[in-house]
Amino acid sequence: MEELSAFLASGRLHGVLAFFRWAFFAFVPLLVLRVCFHFAPYRIGRRVRLMLFPLLFCAASLAILAYQSTWQLFGFTRPDFVQFTERFNPREDNAANHLIRGSILDRNGQVLAYTEPDGSGRRVYPWEEAAAHVAGYRHPTGGLTGIEGAADAELSGYRALETAADFKDALRTAMRRDRHVGTNVAITVDATLQAAALSLFGDRTGAAAALDPRTGEILLLFSSPSFDPNVFERRLMADPRSPMLNRALHGSYPPGSTFKTAIAALMAQTGVPQVLPCPAEGYLPPGARRPIRDHEYYAYERRGLAWPGFGTLDLDAALAKSSNSYFARGGVLAGPEAFNAMAEKLHFNDRLVLYSNGLERISIRPGNVPRLGRAEKRELAQLSIGQGRLLAAPVHMAMLAAAIANGGVLMRPHLALGEEPEVLDRPFSAAAARRVRRAMRHAVRIGTAKKADIPGLDVCGKTGTAQNPHGEDHAWFVCFAPADAPRIAIAVVVENAGFGSTAALPVAVGLLRQFFGLPDE
Repeated sequence: MEELSAFLASGRLHGVLAFFRWAFFAFVPLLVLRVCFHFAPYRIGRRVRLMLFPLLFCAASLAILAYQSTWQLFGFTRPDFVQFTERFNPREDNAANHLIRGSILDRNGQVLAYTEPDGSGRRVYPWEEAAAHVAGYRHPTGGLTGIEGAADAELSGYRALETAADFKDALRTAMRRDRHVGTNVAITVDATLQAAALSLFGDRTGAAAALDPRTGEILLLFSSPSFDPNVFERRLMADPRSPMLNRALHGSYPPGSTFKTAIAALMAQTGVPQVLPCPAEGYLPPGARRPIRDHEYYAYERRGLAWPGFGTLDLDAALAKSSNSYFARGGVLAGPEAFNAMAEKLHFNDRLVLYSNGLERISIRPGNVPRLGRAEKRELAQLSIGQGRLLAAPVHMAMLAAAIANGGVLMRPHLALGEEPEVLDRPFSAAAARRVRRAMRHAVRIGTAKKADIPGLDVCGKTGTAQNPHGEDHAWFVCFAPADAPRIAIAVVVENAGFGSTAALPVAVGLLRQFFGLPDE
């Protein structure tokens, strides 16, 4: 028995199983061979010809039976076979029923998903819509998403039979008809923060993402509208509001004025003048036919008045007032080459992996930060105010805020709790990050983001309103807190909601209050 188990658990096991599998396809050729032996004038004795076919037939049949027996004995170690039997085998005695999946836990040990203990194998999601996109779901016909899919091997406890001990353990489990228990998986999100986001969004469409700037741990990934993974229905896939789309990771939006924080850091880092003219007529970039104007110009025009302009602004005042002409000019002064270098270090265009077990993964959909030629200053002016071809997901903007909060260092975002923090890049110098942090604090104290000025918390933030060619403007808000030692960086987008200060900012404020345990006003 020891020699047999050692052989079956050796590296040759997969070869033997492959031989059994293909033996099935040898059955038809054997029939053809039998016909040939019967009619062809081979120089083989009649007795040998009569014995050869039965022997080959018996060998093939035994190979087929041996391979089929592995389905019953060791099928629960194979993910593809378990998923097949779960979907198509209604009997209780199938490979799927040999498994008890582990639970998915949040950073505080709150259970996001577990297996019903009644033996049915049904997965339960206690936080329902709040954690649906990040925890995901597992369904016999709907497949696997989120952590349920990316951590399937750990949760189900699949493992290859590579040693004699593995083989004997699997055989013992099968013979005793025991149920194999998977491993619990803990992730970095905070379930209470997820629930707060669900309440704050209501029936509006959008997303929110939050990170710990110091470690890259993802504290929040919420997308609205959401769905209840306990009641999976295929019609959700055809819903025009796309409730199954994880907008926090896979949404694609122009970031609007929130991207001015990146241009502010670029200006501080490249040493361009931080006191710039912002006249009433706006700023005409090189090669452009129309000037880039401040929002106030159009507001005055609608009232039949003439906008006098801001005059001259420094960085603090420009960010507080969210001046388009200031940052368009500042971005052009910094230049396309410096912009390209910064964009590369922000990694918006990369498919960053947040969780992976080697086979499946959760990743961020790449954004679009165009690489500019030296002469593309007109395009650079548009990108500098968060418009043009610039597109980002909410998690990208949370990464930008986190890099500024963390002294210019961008930590690799991740979802696995306990993963060692890793520096992804350094898009800004420490001095540039400090300068923008001061300007963002100024924007909250007296600027467009002053409604986020929570007493005693020293929030740094930036509002944004992004033009949307398909409807009303999208509302944005990015922030981090506290200013001196940031523990959380947040990005919120609310689709077709207008101004960031009225739609996205209150969501972020509610999330900050939840995170820091502060009472609502």
